[in-house]
Amino acid sequence: MSYYRHFGLEREPFGTTPDPSMFYKTLGHEDCYERLKLAVHLQRGLSVIIGDVGYGKTTIKVALLQELQAEGEYEIGIVNNPRDCRTDGQFLRSVLGQFGLTPESRTALDLTTEFLRHLEAMHVARRKVLLIIDEGQNCSSSQLEILRTFLSFETPTEKLINVVIFAQPELEEKILRKRNLAQRVGMDHKLNPLNRKDTGGLIEHRIKMARFCRLDASNIYTEDAIDVIYERSHGIPRAITNFCADCLIEAAFLQLDTVDAALATEVIGRRIFTGADEDGRTVRQVQTTLGIPEGVVDMDEARARRRA
Repeated sequence: MSYYRHFGLEREPFGTTPDPSMFYKTLGHEDCYERLKLAVHLQRGLSVIIGDVGYGKTTIKVALLQELQAEGEYEIGIVNNPRDCRTDGQFLRSVLGQFGLTPESRTALDLTTEFLRHLEAMHVARRKVLLIIDEGQNCSSSQLEILRTFLSFETPTEKLINVVIFAQPELEEKILRKRNLAQRVGMDHKLNPLNRKDTGGLIEHRIKMARFCRLDASNIYTEDAIDVIYERSHGIPRAITNFCADCLIEAAFLQLDTVDAALATEVIGRRIFTGADEDGRTVRQVQTTLGIPEGVVDMDEARARRRA
């Protein structure tokens, strides 16, 4: 069902995938993205991007990959979750496999040597090598040591490999405990939640990218509604997009042209999992703004109130 056509949109503005075209560069996210891109181009070695769940790490990663792949100078490998590799040998084979290598060696030392030969061959061929580690907070101590070893592969003038780790905050302590690795971090950035201004900017950007024919997002989301979305999301980008999608779907169902504060409060209040609780516990919210008794919301009554 193309509910978004009710608002004159040509595509869904608040999808759950990390679409680079929907990447809204706040000051913090743009600073992170540009510094990361520069670090990779300058072959600074290790870059670490820290951010809690839903803060925009994956969107930055996908945007970076899209740009680097378009340049055509990079051999790129991605390990999506180090936890899937139960041994150092599996981790090394996973890395080598990402670069099209079929490892013949059995020991970790031999696998590392085999990878070094590949990096040297790529250097001679004037190809740059980038390894991306996602969910980096799951890296074991020995896996981090393997990455440190990779970063020691270099010529007198440049690194043979760049490593970018995207991770939740738990990785910080792990790296700090490894002084030799911490000293090799050429670039790092910690993503923070959005402020109120950027929350409105993100919503407006996504509406515009969905080819909205009117001028700005205020035609759909009132300023009071954005206030509610910001307050309930705590500025977490993923929570913001989820809330906006819920509100837009509800407004289309009720044949409304705008999302106001009352509707936003009602819709978000029905969510069991908001994704916005900082301590990670399940968030249960109840609707109070419209005078509905605390507990389960009567949907028929709520919709009747909205249509009235």
